[in-house]
Amino acid sequence: VLTPYVIPKSLHARKVVNIGDGFILRAIERLVGTFSPRRTFSSRVAPSHEAQTILEECSAVILAGANQLDDDYTVWPGLTPDRIRQGKLRFVPFGIGLHGAPDKNVALSQASRAVLEALHERIEFSSWRCSRTVAVLRRELPHLAERFLMTGCPVVYDRPLLEGNGFNGSEASVVVTATERHEFLDRETKVLDVVAKRFHASRLYFVIHQNVSPPTLFEGLRHRFMARSPRELGNQVEALRLYARRLGFKVVIPRDTDECLRLYGKMDVHVGTRLHAHLLFLSQNKRSYLVPVDGRSVGIAADLGFPLSVPEQLSANWDCDFEVVRRRARESFQVMTRFVSSL
Repeated sequence: VLTPYVIPKSLHARKVVNIGDGFILRAIERLVGTFSPRRTFSSRVAPSHEAQTILEECSAVILAGANQLDDDYTVWPGLTPDRIRQGKLRFVPFGIGLHGAPDKNVALSQASRAVLEALHERIEFSSWRCSRTVAVLRRELPHLAERFLMTGCPVVYDRPLLEGNGFNGSEASVVVTATERHEFLDRETKVLDVVAKRFHASRLYFVIHQNVSPPTLFEGLRHRFMARSPRELGNQVEALRLYARRLGFKVVIPRDTDECLRLYGKMDVHVGTRLHAHLLFLSQNKRSYLVPVDGRSVGIAADLGFPLSVPEQLSANWDCDFEVVRRRARESFQVMTRFVSSL
């Protein structure tokens, strides 16, 4: 498997693990079996010669999801169609979606189209996470149209959603997630405000998916006695943590995906801007409310039938019909099952 969840040492100075990428990896493992650590590599850099030798020995190399499809998409940096054809590499896209930024999804480059054509010479189908993604691929590569399957994101497929009845109505504990990207402070503090007001009787948690600015050892204690306004801090990521604490949220930074999954297993409701936290809660038959940051969630929201809203309009969605999500997930899971069978 190639996954963006793995951050190679060469990128540690500028890349941070995204726990949501780990949710995708674990969800794929639910469907096809556990990957050996020896055969798990990063999609962020070209694999070493030794790693490529291992990949050549595999019957298939899963390309594990996330929003990787941009105009310059390739399996790993520098990979060419000739390299695919000359070796034994059999790549299988699994739940990949559009990048989401407008300037990243204009038209596939010639190089990207060539790589996609080459990898489809060795597979029957590929898996993509939403109808918008499939529409782009079919427009760019119409001769492969029937090979692109809209399977949905694997994170949403788990037994509680697929086999359950009625979404969990408990709200004893509520999790908020944030996306610390671009000008995020105003958006994310508004989400915290709305949640603190609506769920004032609940235990509130603010969970960090990408620890882009790690706190100092005694930050929590220091925040208890800090008189300054969060907006006066130079570090906006710390400012958001301070804001959350002042509203009564417990700030949690899981060490890895598995620790986060254990935490979320004990929680009741999710609200926030992290798409894969949202899908994970839905998969567990738990209510979740998503505030979009960019276009990456638009297609999957349309396919599954859940609402998207700005923070100020979240209150209009508290009573939305989540059974629509269950019905549509069951329908798209049939396509996912067809895809997995093709492997």
